[in-house]
Amino acid sequence: MTAMTDNPIFAVAAKAEALRARGVDVITLAAGEPQAASSAVVVEAAVAAVRDPATHHYGTAQGDPALRALVADVVSGDTQLPWSAGDVQIALGAKHALFLAVQALIEAGDEVLVAAPGWPGHAEVVTAAGGIAVPVATDEEFRVSAEALDRCRTPRTRAVMLSSPGNPTGAVYPECRLRQIADWAERYGVWVISDDIYRAFDYTGTYRSVLQVAPQLFGRTVVVGGVSKEHAMTGWRVGWLAAPPEIIVSARLHVARTITHVPTVNQRAALAALGDTSTPVEAARDYRRRRALLVEALNGIDGIECPLPDGGMFAFPDVSELLRDCGWSSSADLATWLLDTAHLAVVPGEAFNAPGHIRVCFAVDDDTLITAVERLLTALRSAEHKSAVRQIEEAR
Repeated sequence: MTAMTDNPIFAVAAKAEALRARGVDVITLAAGEPQAASSAVVVEAAVAAVRDPATHHYGTAQGDPALRALVADVVSGDTQLPWSAGDVQIALGAKHALFLAVQALIEAGDEVLVAAPGWPGHAEVVTAAGGIAVPVATDEEFRVSAEALDRCRTPRTRAVMLSSPGNPTGAVYPECRLRQIADWAERYGVWVISDDIYRAFDYTGTYRSVLQVAPQLFGRTVVVGGVSKEHAMTGWRVGWLAAPPEIIVSARLHVARTITHVPTVNQRAALAALGDTSTPVEAARDYRRRRALLVEALNGIDGIECPLPDGGMFAFPDVSELLRDCGWSSSADLATWLLDTAHLAVVPGEAFNAPGHIRVCFAVDDDTLITAVERLLTALRSAEHKSAVRQIEEAR
């Protein structure tokens, strides 16, 4: 059996929560979720669903037909291709949907290519399904290329995992790059798993679904999404995959044999969320402003270089110079020091196969973000002062 480890992001969140339980005022910019509560529309739909006796019994393994039909409409709009309710499987969040896609595609020992830096969950679901996750180095803009994919391809390569906008980098793939990757995948018969969970948070206006750019991959692409990010519903655990029939059959059977179905109340809440088009738009507007605030603050700190992310919910600054200047050996050391000293939780780059970086979430309210930035600045100025004093003493 392949050994699996805990998600390092959860480890940071758990340590922050332990401090908070002891009465420490911790600000968490580590979690990959909106700070906001789910909308009243979602909550009211769930309450109504709880009161409906129909939700007190088993549902269908593939998912509520009305929800699947609405998801099909969403995916059809993104891809400009026709999808129906029968092409959709409802899952316990996008991570579960990714697992269902991978386990349908691979056999033990098969390989799936994943971006590095990249979200550790992509590699985790491959491992959970008995496969081998192969990291593919990204370019300076944190995007994989067809050339990089080909360098990592072997006879056991079965699929490539794409995410645009990406986590933790926020990188959005331009049409030309998607077209090149699609041509490569078609040439070698490689499946594409498109993780579109951050699709609503594109700040460049350039986001395109890979299938909109390359419709010829319609029979070899799995589209994964969910309500977690754009509707602030991480705890509700409702995601989906849209895929060719053989993938849906496999996913449905796996759900039926394991969890039976996604809780019906949660599906009703997700149905209401997808009917609420204003919440994602308002969230994207707010995140765009907070992104600018955070990136400007980070770039004002000596030793930190932070590109403006194309999308998503995170800044991903390079802190390697700061590490050298202040004597930390890794970004994990910096993250630990920030949590212990400034009571500020961020995720070290090692979690994403990117030493020398940290991931900072800006999907929090303005007051929280401003306070977090103030704590960060105060703590790092203190560290810089101590480093300067140490250097003077060493020079003597």
